[in-house]
Amino acid sequence: MRVLRGKALGPAPPLHAAGHTVVDVGAGDARTAYRLARANPDWLVVGLDPAWQRMVPTAVRAARKPAKGGVDNLVLVCASIEDVPPELHGVADEVLVLLPWGRLLRGVVLGEPDVCGGLRAVAKAGATLDVAVGTSIWRDPVPLEVRDLPELAAPYVHDVLAGRLAAAGWHLTGAEWLPAAELRSSWARRLGSAPTEVFACLRARTC
Repeated sequence: MRVLRGKALGPAPPLHAAGHTVVDVGAGDARTAYRLARANPDWLVVGLDPAWQRMVPTAVRAARKPAKGGVDNLVLVCASIEDVPPELHGVADEVLVLLPWGRLLRGVVLGEPDVCGGLRAVAKAGATLDVAVGTSIWRDPVPLEVRDLPELAAPYVHDVLAGRLAAAGWHLTGAEWLPAAELRSSWARRLGSAPTEVFACLRARTC
């Protein structure tokens, strides 16, 4: 298991040496990060999550021999984006926030400086940020964690959130509300969600 903070079992590859680096923020069980790493062996993929225990099964799988599913271009990092390790500053060509929850969801939806600033900290100049949030969380019964959050609808995104992202160093370049069936194939592979779900898909680029 390659981890920069927490329990470390093995060295990590050089974080600034890859031709293309993706940082998956809120990686959860790190399966998405693993799939990206395996599908793109010339990339470096970093999975970031404060709960390292959830990443252990994927770390074990990634440590196998390549013939048995192992990958050597995956780094798993035990940290929150609000307190991102300095080793990750400026490494990412792409930053992904896919189906966030808890503190990460709140920070993204509200455009909070510590979360959005952390996302900017890991990004290179010209890097992209892709965020996908399932809008069904705002439908009855609304989870307790979401009840005080504004829905990611177009007026809020363009009139409020875009300005907060800009203050953190991100320029909003696109916002779409798409059913899973209409997502680009790359998004569909990454999300793996029910075809009836509608996603707020936001894209930004570093200012």
